[in-house]
Parts: sequence; C-alpha cells; structure tokens
Amino acid sequence: MSARRQIIAETEPSWIVTYADLMTLLLVFFVLLFSISTVKKEQFASTIRSFQLAIGDTGGSLIPLPEELRAPAIEVPDTLEQNNADQLVPPDLVAQEQEEVKLPEMPEVDKDEELVYLSNSLKDVFSSMGVTEAVDIGEPRDGKIRIRVKGSVLFESGKAAFSRQMMPILDALLDKLEQNPEYKMGIQGHTDNVPIETTAFPSNWELSAIRATTVLRYLVRGGIDPERVTATGYGDALPIVPNDTVEQRSENRRIEFVLEKVSKP
Repeated sequence: MSARRQIIAETEPSWIVTYADLMTLLLVFFVLLFSISTVKKEQFASTIRSFQLAIGDTGGSLIPLPEELRAPAIEVPDTLEQNNADQLVPPDLVAQEQEEVKLPEMPEVDKDEELVYLSNSLKDVFSSMGVTEAVDIGEPRDGKIRIRVKGSVLFESGKAAFSRQMMPILDALLDKLEQNPEYKMGIQGHTDNVPIETTAFPSNWELSAIRATTVLRYLVRGGIDPERVTATGYGDALPIVPNDTVEQRSENRRIEFVLEKVSKP
C-alpha cells in the first residue's frame, strides 16, 4: 500500500480510498474522450463544404456552423462568355458539329482544258477545209466532244454509201484519233421522221444503223483499233429539232461523232 493510502486509511474511513480511486479513473477517462474527439477546424470545414456541394445545398446548412466555416454560396451566371461556353461543350460533340458543317460545293467544271484544246483544234481543221457550215462542233461537256455532220453532206437521200467528196471530213477525224490514242469514238446515225420502206432498209432504224456502220468501217480500214469505235443507229428517235419543216428534217438527218477519253483502270 502506498504512503497516500496509508495516510488516508489512518485518518479517514476505508471507503474513501475506493471513492478516490474511482474519481481518478473517471477523470482520466473523460480526458481521454476529450483528446480523441478533438478535430482540426480546417479539416472539419472542408468536409462540410464537400457535403454541401454534393447535396446541392448552396445557401443554408444542414449542420449549424460558425460564420467562418460556412461554405460560400454558389452562383450560376445567367449567361456565359463565348470562351467558357466552348469549354463546357463535350469535345466529341464539337467534333460531330464540325463534321456536319459542309463546305459550299464548288461548281463542276465542264470544260476540261485538254478537251477544249482538242475541240479548238478540230474547229481549226474544219475551218481550213471550208466545211464549217456542214460540221458543228459542240462545246466540251461531261468529258465529251460531240461533232455533228449533216447527213445530206455524207449521204444521198435513202442511201448508206457516203459521198466521196466529203471523205476529207472523215480523214480529219481519223487523224485526230490516231494522234490521241487515249480517246474513243461513238458513231451515231440519225434520220428524220419520214418513213422509209425499201428492200435494203425496212425502216429508218436500219438506215441509220447501216450509215453509222459504214463510217465505222471506213475508220477501221484507216487503221483505228475496232475496240475504240462503236456504231449505233437511232432512226428518228432523237431529233434535235421538231420535224415540222423541210429545213428541220434536214437538220435531224445527221451523223454524230462523240469523242470521249478512255478512263484508266
């Protein structure tokens, strides 16, 4: 027994010792509780602010706090500056909107420089021959040059043998094909709507087809690869003007040569 207990035991009743020990233990216990329950003010304030933001409490507080610990109110402006607004848009949405924005379509260029040069070259050749009234060269369009030769110049009425006097026109086309091996030619025969019915030509279809084939044969015999030329007869199915007058029917009787560049595989 300690000296303190001996003194108390000698001067006071015996229960006083037990009571003093109990009070000492309670004091130690409360001191311990107080020490472990003490938190830092800054950490506690940060926790409360995070909780308020999570539940959307922008004004009051569910837990009463001192003024210095309260979370500041969050104000959302009515309008955002353009730069901030761009930052709020998700990057993938911005990319999608940029893809949807279409640039204005540029007009297609019908006149290819090479075709224009070839067309002008043919015009010069036929002009030097003095046959511009019989031959019409259209402007290049859709990658093609269309050359119209009056049927009355090449063929006599109702016949498929072309006039020998107009062979220079065919020779000029033959030369251009030889000089431009990357081009092919379609030969199209056309008639007016006056019906024909002979032993050789039961209708205008046969007449137009034989005329186109006759020209094709001449070009092939001149050395052009048969794979580069085709012949088609259209009869009176594709008139360029109405067949109401003699002049109009004469204009519809024609042979058309369509030059087109062969696309590379």
